[in-house]
Amino acid sequence: MNSCLRSRLPRVSLCLAVVLAATPCAATQNASVQQQNMDARLVRVVQWLKAVVQHEPGAADDAVALVGSWTPSQVQTLWLDTNVIVQLMRNPGQVSFSVRSEGQRSAQSIPYSPMQLRKMKGLACAAAGIVLTDRRCVEMKVANELDLELRRLAERVEAARRHGDENFILRRGALLHADVAMFIPSVVEPVGSTTAPGPQRVRMQTADGLGLDVGQVATHWELARMLLDHVKPPGADRPAPGRDPMVRLWYRATAMWMQSREDHDTNHLDRARAIFPDDPDILFLSACQHETYASPQIQSAVRSAVMPTGVHIAVGTDRAELRQAETLFRRALAANPSMPEAQLRLGRALSLLDRHADAAAVLREAIAATDEALLRYYGQLFLGAAEEALGQLDSAAAAYSAAEALYPAAQSPRIALSALARRRGDRSVALREMQQLFDVPFEPEDNADPWWTYHLAQTRTVDDVLEQLRRPFRVPVDR
Repeated sequence: MNSCLRSRLPRVSLCLAVVLAATPCAATQNASVQQQNMDARLVRVVQWLKAVVQHEPGAADDAVALVGSWTPSQVQTLWLDTNVIVQLMRNPGQVSFSVRSEGQRSAQSIPYSPMQLRKMKGLACAAAGIVLTDRRCVEMKVANELDLELRRLAERVEAARRHGDENFILRRGALLHADVAMFIPSVVEPVGSTTAPGPQRVRMQTADGLGLDVGQVATHWELARMLLDHVKPPGADRPAPGRDPMVRLWYRATAMWMQSREDHDTNHLDRARAIFPDDPDILFLSACQHETYASPQIQSAVRSAVMPTGVHIAVGTDRAELRQAETLFRRALAANPSMPEAQLRLGRALSLLDRHADAAAVLREAIAATDEALLRYYGQLFLGAAEEALGQLDSAAAAYSAAEALYPAAQSPRIALSALARRRGDRSVALREMQQLFDVPFEPEDNADPWWTYHLAQTRTVDDVLEQLRRPFRVPVDR
């Protein structure tokens, strides 16, 4: 199974690969304990269905608070039961179930007693909006066993189906779990504390390039991805998430949010690329993630981390990560040549790989292709570094000076110009540049130098993208 490291500014985050035993422990439990556990699971499925309908996308409401209060173990079993619910929504007559989580080699069967299965089928009929229209649901007399909230849920889903959307629960469930992951800090459990099948997510706290505590957190992102894997676009006769615009936007928005919080999840973007292999935005964000993994703070955390048995960090060396970034930036540009930000980041990756002549050529094109001051600033900084490495000191000074003109209070261009002057033996210019740097008034909250937020710059439109994703789901389906 796969999981993810995670942190908050000024900490870093990256992904782990997890190899943990995940076999059910039912054989070691007596029948009474098993029944109590299953009863609690079925109650949680009911609560989940109601939360999906009650949740206002983008709001930290009661539905988010409820689902966010569940422990990693509880969310893991919810992943199993919602997976079965989704299967029953499409086929209420199904009687045996197997699931395979991300990274698992083989599927595992999920057993239910006849009474439990009947309850699950009734919930699935409501979730699919087919309580009164599917013969099998009618024969089970599902309508008589649903409470008022579940009957209203079934009515809303049925109304959505009449409007051509068979994915009411799937889409809103994914939005709910994304909001839970964004708004609610997850409860942390010891790694390997659950023996249930299903995905597991591991988080490592890091600070100052050092790996700290490791713990297991709830699999909200995994559950959301599983739901979207079953989306059927209008007119499709089987799940085809790769043809669905909402799924594409969901991956783009959530991946951008993760990077904006330095909460990287390699599996998330791996799945996004598997579904949308030629999407330029997803390829671009994937490349940015590998570029970040090559940074000194991430590399230092990887080297210092002590992982539990069966857990390892899925991050390569700095050069390996830069080569991955280069490949993905080139794929993004092949899909959409009008991406100057991808081009300038490609130039930086090439420069860090000591291919300075190639980098300089790419960076000049990127600078010429954009009017955005932020991108031109980054481009001039990187071009200056490439020209300096090539021994073109006059060109390097010109590029650094161009960056300085764009952000006069920024520190980085002045430091670069001072170092360049010292390299040329011009001590007075070196001192003058540093003195001008020290003369700029210091404000603790001042973000005058965009270099300090370079690894977040690709997410600067995240709020707009999230709003674009959520807005259609704030309008009642039956309005």
